[in-house]
Amino acid sequence: MNQKYKIEIIWIVAVLAILFASMGINFYVTGMKSFSVATKETPGEKTPGTLIQATGVQWSWSFEINGVKTVDNFTLTVNQTYTMVITSLPVGTGQAVIHDLLIPEFGIQVYAVPGQNNTITFTPDKTGTFIFECVEYCGYDHYKMRGYFTVVK
Repeated sequence: MNQKYKIEIIWIVAVLAILFASMGINFYVTGMKSFSVATKETPGEKTPGTLIQATGVQWSWSFEINGVKTVDNFTLTVNQTYTMVITSLPVGTGQAVIHDLLIPEFGIQVYAVPGQNNTITFTPDKTGTFIFECVEYCGYDHYKMRGYFTVVK
């Protein structure tokens, strides 16, 4: 066999080995229970902490906490656990589009999908004012889908 072909075969096999190893590690890590960042809410399942209902609406975020509804801002208490249920207006409302809620300071990014509830549980460990925004292009005024929340003592 020609030396040139041996080198090419070794190169191809090495690249494939790296790709398959990376794929195996990815499947292992994302398959771990502790890795789950956002999961579908199971009806009737007890959610830890205070429940926050977040709904993506063109072009704003609606939040409901303990029966109080706000738009594009809310207040939380430090060191208290919250479970946020994120969704978008359902199909048939004329505004059913996919959004993506990003809270960078807390490492939270969750899709808001029409007709689907995605949940995430978190505990703010610092006080201050933090921004959130939609990072999935959702139409003409997508840039308006941002706001802030305050974490207090």
